[in-house]
Amino acid sequence: MNTATPRKIQTAFRLDANLVSRLKLKAKQEKKSLNHLVEEHLEKIAPDEDGLVWPRIKFPIEPNPKWKDLTMDIHITKEDLEKDDRLAYILSKGQER
Repeated sequence: MNTATPRKIQTAFRLDANLVSRLKLKAKQEKKSLNHLVEEHLEKIAPDEDGLVWPRIKFPIEPNPKWKDLTMDIHITKEDLEKDDRLAYILSKGQER
């Protein structure tokens, strides 16, 4: 398992209200936060040793031919992509692996 301090991101899910109530009660009984309880159980589903990671984008970024009619003036640096795995993943869609 990775021993480095993990980077945390905030996310949201829509869950059944009854399930959330039960999870909050369970977390309270175990003297844990709801976040910690949920994260602990999700870690069991996708443990770090499985090697599940976001794909990294290749450089330089090649324009996708499907985008030829789209024109936008957006400047994304390599540093931006290194800081934001989701952005790197989105921009890597359609690139040859």
